[in-house]
Amino acid sequence: MTKDKILKFKKSLSRVCGDYAQTLEFELFFSALIDFNPFGDTSQVLEWLSGLNSRQYFEVEEVPFANLQQWHFSPQTGDLQHHSGKFFSIRGCRVLDVKTGETLWDQPIIDQPEVGILGILCKKMDGVLYFLMQAKAEPGNINTYQLSPTVQATRSNFLQVHGGKKTRYLDYFSGERKCRVVIDRYQSEQGARFLGKRNRNLLVLDESGSDVELGENFRWLTLGQIKSLMERDNTVNMDTRSVISQIHYWGYHPDLDHEALAKVISEHRDLVARSDFWLLAVLGGWDNFGNLDQTDKILNKLAWTRHYSFKDKAAVPLNSVQEWKIGEQMIEHREGRFFQVLAVSVRANNREVGHWDQPVIKQRHEGKIGLLAAPQYGAIHFLTQIKMEPGLYDMFELAPTVQCIVQNRVFHNQPAYLEHFENGTNVYAARQSEEGGRFYRECSLNMIRVLDGFNDLEPVEGFVWIPLRQLKELLRHQQVVNVELRSLLAYF
Repeated sequence: MTKDKILKFKKSLSRVCGDYAQTLEFELFFSALIDFNPFGDTSQVLEWLSGLNSRQYFEVEEVPFANLQQWHFSPQTGDLQHHSGKFFSIRGCRVLDVKTGETLWDQPIIDQPEVGILGILCKKMDGVLYFLMQAKAEPGNINTYQLSPTVQATRSNFLQVHGGKKTRYLDYFSGERKCRVVIDRYQSEQGARFLGKRNRNLLVLDESGSDVELGENFRWLTLGQIKSLMERDNTVNMDTRSVISQIHYWGYHPDLDHEALAKVISEHRDLVARSDFWLLAVLGGWDNFGNLDQTDKILNKLAWTRHYSFKDKAAVPLNSVQEWKIGEQMIEHREGRFFQVLAVSVRANNREVGHWDQPVIKQRHEGKIGLLAAPQYGAIHFLTQIKMEPGLYDMFELAPTVQCIVQNRVFHNQPAYLEHFENGTNVYAARQSEEGGRFYRECSLNMIRVLDGFNDLEPVEGFVWIPLRQLKELLRHQQVVNVELRSLLAYF
């Protein structure tokens, strides 16, 4: 494969795309199609990530809470908090039935009110859009180094509360440099573990014409390379998946000959890195423009559920949380279920500070996150659910078909549609890590499985079929699509 072949392919696409070929959406679409990269092919990126483990020092050790140098349990509340009052704390969360006042359950939860930045910088070079990605080590990461956004930093970090080095490339996202903002939205984090946590998801385009200095542990990748790497276990981190899930390819181009577009792609199939299912789902977005008036109905249904659920949450002192115990080494459920809170000490030679300690959440079992798909009305639809999670800002967001830890539920209370993911073939399956800065070696099996049609399923209250393009439209809204569903939508 050569650069000339890639550019000829792009020129052929441009001829059938008309005005669409002049848009940023077209550049994003083309970057998603290919994984050819003169800066380094995908196998070299994997070697680079693997090699960092042997060349750079990063050590994580579990320690007793008493060994934490920068954290303490509050004498009044029992909350586990940083001496500075910044970063985050471990508090209690109580889930309530508003009608009866009954406590449904208690649990520890991460309280991190600061809004961090998850920012990816992209730039067009030699006719192709590239994304500046970082190999970042986190204390909880499986594989230590994973592909992360250009900037992934809490407010305390980029304000240098830790006394360490300045966050590299922050000026591209802070307004100091003039960039075109492509995506800028607050999105939720894991609602089962964080209390009202949101991060600012950003994608910016550098149109300055000046070179961007390439820092250590950074590389330029096509969007297609990132998606190819997502097919490998624990390689692309959660924050990257969250940002790229919001990339939209379509726009309003009624004169676009999408059949001719599909024909050109078919004629250059050897240059296209995406699967047949990916192409079917994405190209079907142009056939699906007429269904977008359903977006308001879905938003209304979500708002109605939030208002009439009669569920609420309250932050409570950690020392008042029922059914959980605080020990010298961990905080855990009295029956050994759900998760633990541990303490770790970290030493590194590649971070803003060389040594720190912190609490982390350790999940006891692997999660299952599954999305059912089916063709209908000329487009691929996905079965989503409106799911309650206590830590979500508004309690309810759209979630995948299945989102659970099987071992945490009794046999007769397994989630709807779980049986569809127990056997058979997925069009996409990979183990994906949760955010390694707060979660210790936690991952979930992410799956997409295709049915023959809607009629294969009995309808269940709270579930709704949504086409891909409409899901991407819903991602233009803040705090509507949860992070687990975003993780799966990043595949497209």
